[in-house]
Amino acid sequence: MINQKPKPNVEKLQSTIKHVVVLMLENRSFDNLLGWLYEDKAPYDRPPEGQEFEGLTNGMWNPLDNIDTDGIAFKEKVLVERNGQPKTFHGKEVPNPVDFTLPKPDPGEGFKDTNYQLFQEYNVPLQYPTPAINTGFVQNYQNAMTYGTYSFGDEPTNPRSIMKCYTPEQTPVLSKLARNFAVCDQYYCSVPSQTLPNRDFVHAATSTGYVNNGPKAQCDAKTIFNQIQDEIDGGRIDLSWGIFGNNISSNNIKDKAGKFGNDHFSLTRLIMTKLHDPRFERNFGTLDEFKKRCAQGNLPSYSFLEPNYGGSGQNDQHPPSDIRPGERLIADIYNAVRESEVFEETLLIITYDEHGGCYDHVPPPGGAKNPDVNDTSGQDGFLFNRFGVRVPCVVINPYIKPGLIARSASYIPFDHTSIIKTVQNCFKLKGHLTERDKAAPDFSGLLTLDVPNKNDVEVEPLQWDIEAASHSTNELHRLIGTIMEELTGSSVPQSADLLEYIQESYNSLFKANT
Repeated sequence: MINQKPKPNVEKLQSTIKHVVVLMLENRSFDNLLGWLYEDKAPYDRPPEGQEFEGLTNGMWNPLDNIDTDGIAFKEKVLVERNGQPKTFHGKEVPNPVDFTLPKPDPGEGFKDTNYQLFQEYNVPLQYPTPAINTGFVQNYQNAMTYGTYSFGDEPTNPRSIMKCYTPEQTPVLSKLARNFAVCDQYYCSVPSQTLPNRDFVHAATSTGYVNNGPKAQCDAKTIFNQIQDEIDGGRIDLSWGIFGNNISSNNIKDKAGKFGNDHFSLTRLIMTKLHDPRFERNFGTLDEFKKRCAQGNLPSYSFLEPNYGGSGQNDQHPPSDIRPGERLIADIYNAVRESEVFEETLLIITYDEHGGCYDHVPPPGGAKNPDVNDTSGQDGFLFNRFGVRVPCVVINPYIKPGLIARSASYIPFDHTSIIKTVQNCFKLKGHLTERDKAAPDFSGLLTLDVPNKNDVEVEPLQWDIEAASHSTNELHRLIGTIMEELTGSSVPQSADLLEYIQESYNSLFKANT
């Protein structure tokens, strides 16, 4: 059996890896995309070399409050299922087609909603919470649609659909990479909540006390990019960093010079105020520019990649958008790195910011380190003493033994700050950002091979009808619009114009200062 908790090997990391690349997508739990990775049927069978895999099994369930035909209340047992699996009712098969836009509408994902999903309680003891049991996903989805706000959509849906999880056939790119490199089946987001605090943690190892996207959306903490820049300013000529993403709008946007351009949009720059400095403009670019640098073998030391968050090019996989464009994005980034002359010295990490309300059966552990040295409580009194829900994390490099199911060798599991710790250790950066990244394990132990594996792993995403694909404005778009309104003083338009407003405001805000 391969050791699923390989010991850290920082020397191997430093001697092997010259480039770290992270692609972070949106709002999917581990079970939602990879829970059926190793099914009890060919060709997936069991993990290689007798490894254990913390995936889904038939019979897992969540309760749902229901009323029978006699008007008597009871707890319905809602089973986990494969998206599109055959169903029968009174001996007859009923329609249950594969749906690539589940869950639809967008589930609740904030701190209180996540509490309910994990504990079946909205308010959880702060210091010594009872163990999570992950049995509140269906009921919370029902509650969100019954009592929730506009962010959950106007059309009701079957709350049982939150228990539908994608199969390897429906996620062929992510699944094949997981089976041929390393999949971390105990990797957790850093906060049991939503997008912005978790993206804060992957950049700064803190959310400065916030557990929700509001009321303050921006984070003024020092980032890993600033830490790298400090080394560069101090004379390190071997270091560099870049953040790459595409235009958030479906239309071409004119800049102030009246020219159409291949604009980029960076949520990272928008929310991390210490990246607003105009001198950093050259550190931001498009994904096409990233691919070009792959082809040139000229990658930054650390690259962070962002999906397209909206419009006809949306590929972030944020529910309820179609997951297939995101699969195409993963394939494109992987192929760009794979075909580069620096593939063997590049560590590619594919992960997701948070679970987005999607079902996962593994209770997140406690024992998380509060980023603040004084263990200060944050929003809603949270002490940052427990991790968030599991999210997919696949790590790619030829020095990784194919099919490795990797877990942390310490009692502290992998989380978003493991990315920061890996970058710090790989490039010999001085110090740490907070107490969280100081304690975090890195990914150095995953590089278990003495010589690189020469197997050329090819991936092929599923096709979809681009013209027929639907794209809706979600809570993240509205949040970004609110941030832009605060920064620029301009008014947020109706949703039909929201994405163009965001892109135009972004261009005005950052390009006007360069």
